[in-house]
Amino acid sequence: MRTYAVRLVAVLGLLAVALGAAPSAAHASCAGREPAQVVADADVVLTGRVTAVDDPGGDYDPRPVAWTVAVSAVHQGDAAQTTHVRATPESPDLVSTGGSYVFALVASGSALTASGCQDVVAAGTDEAAALTDAAGPAHAPAAGGTALPGSADLDLGDGGGMSLTTMVVIGLVGLLVVTFGGLALAVGLGLLTRRRRGQTGGSDDGTQPDSAGTPFK
Repeated sequence: MRTYAVRLVAVLGLLAVALGAAPSAAHASCAGREPAQVVADADVVLTGRVTAVDDPGGDYDPRPVAWTVAVSAVHQGDAAQTTHVRATPESPDLVSTGGSYVFALVASGSALTASGCQDVVAAGTDEAAALTDAAGPAHAPAAGGTALPGSADLDLGDGGGMSLTTMVVIGLVGLLVVTFGGLALAVGLGLLTRRRRGQTGGSDDGTQPDSAGTPFK
């Protein structure tokens, strides 16, 4: 029973450390994608001018925002002339009203979404050219296109996000989980090592007692 408890503590410690490291690993995997990979991960690649930015506000990032885009060319998939994009970029200021960009978007039901992870670049740049080249020849957006993803206006309401206080609390809880998970892992491994030494009757310097109780190596 004690062996099971020790192993359980060690496993829980490993799980807590892994969960704490997962967001960092996911963020790291976002960076450094080749244009061909960005395009392969997208359902729609288009060039267009941002005509409106709906930012419900909030003192936390990332938070959901909505971009209205006047589409000038579609390089992959299909999109309406006026397309609405839901985004949760690290910076809500990733785009500005009146600016032209190349978007590599993912269809989520009836919406088109962007994360800001190399999928939104300013038009006319080398990065934009690389994306459009990877996506292939352009065609015109659909004039009607009411059934296409992104054709419907987005209602973000109050953003559906969390307050700064909530974000801080979640961050502190995550820190505590990682900290105590590491401690649990260390304690579990220590108990397991001590138990193994007790079973073999050995000491830290590798000596073993003979039948008379005299230590020898």
